[in-house]
This record gives sequence, C-alpha cells and structure tokens, in this order.
Amino acid sequence: MAKKKLTLEKWFKNCAGWEQGRDLATLRAGIKAGFLNEQDEDGMTALYYAALEGWLEGVEQLLRAGADTELRHHRTGATVLLSAVQNGTDAVIEALLAAGANVDAGNHFGLTPREWRRLSDPNPFPHIRKKRVTMPEPRIQNAEHLADHHWPSFKIPDREERETLEVGTAVNLYVYGPRGKGKQDTVKVRITARSGRRPNVRYTATVETPLKQTHLPRGTTEIEFGPENIATVYVTRKK
Repeated sequence: MAKKKLTLEKWFKNCAGWEQGRDLATLRAGIKAGFLNEQDEDGMTALYYAALEGWLEGVEQLLRAGADTELRHHRTGATVLLSAVQNGTDAVIEALLAAGANVDAGNHFGLTPREWRRLSDPNPFPHIRKKRVTMPEPRIQNAEHLADHHWPSFKIPDREERETLEVGTAVNLYVYGPRGKGKQDTVKVRITARSGRRPNVRYTATVETPLKQTHLPRGTTEIEFGPENIATVYVTRKK
C-alpha cells in the first residue's frame, strides 16, 4: 500500500499532538520536506505547536534542525518563547533559551518573555543580558480569521463581494503592529488596480487614513492585499 503524502496540515497536527500525533518519524519527514519554518494561517509553526503542547522531544529535534524561534503569531505578534512562558513547561522554556530565543522580543503591546516572567519572579532570566526590546513588523490581518475569532461581534462582507471589487472602491483593512498612542487598527484604502482571477484576485490600493494614525511603516503610500484581508466595503451590498 502506498504511503499517504505528508501535508503541512498533518504535520502541524502531529506536532500539536492532535489525532494521536507526536510521532518522531513524521516530524523528521516534515523537516525533510521543508516544512520546518512554515507558518499556518495564524502564524503558528511546528515549533510553536510542539512548545505549547509541551512536547519536549519534538521541540529539541526542531531546534536541532534550525527552527526559527523568532517567527511571530500573526494576530498577537508573540514569539514562541513568550507563548511558552505564558503557557508552557519549564523544560521547553529552557530548550528555547538554550537555542537563543530572545527574552526581550515584544508582542504588539510590547510584552516580552522577560516582563511576563517578572510577574512571578522579580529577577527573571538573570543569566541573560537585557537587550533592547524588538517589536513585530506591521501586518495586514486576515479579516476572515478575525471574523472567526471574534464572532459574532465582527462581521465582514461575503466572499463574492470581496472578490469582485472595482477600481475606485474604498475598503477597510486591519493592520496590527506595535501599539502606540493615537494608533488605530483600521486603515481605509482606495483600490487603484486589480490583478488575477477569482478566487485569487489581488488588489493594490492607496492609503487614505493618515499614516501617523496607523501601524504602517513610515512612508507607506500603497499596499497590496487580497479578498481575505477586506473587513469593510464602502459601497452598497450587491443583491
């Protein structure tokens, strides 16, 4: 009987221990297949899943293979170490530290592993020299994921409408980044071009919200996005 092809989804499930996972042979097969630093729709990696589920052996193998400890969760901006310090086991945390995970990497709110640990330990990680806090890069959020996460308070237009917008239409996107005074998550943009065919259409748009009010990098005038990123459409819904 032919072996079933290992998919990225199955590999994530194995690392998370779902469906009787935590199989080392499957873990090694995913590493060989090039899945090591792949992120899922939320920004989670195999290392992230294994660390949160306390699978120490899996964490150690992933780290030996060179897993990136600094990749961020798309919505929160947290690294695997911050999530492990909040929810993980001491052995997993020590493994991440030994691999060089940054204890001063902040999430979107500037919360670092060091600062979280300080809630229970007045002198956290004394053997690691304090560095300047590094913050996540701004990221356009997947509005479909936000709608799922915040349902039923967060609603978006149906997919057909979001795939068939015309040049000149204004929409709202959500852009998360380092929090600051006067900053907002919603960014109004106006579509200037579209490319590709449904369902893979892509839009280019100019930013209409004053840039200083957004989390976007200084100098940003134009951004590209897909239907999955659109949270609000400034037109009447199609019947």
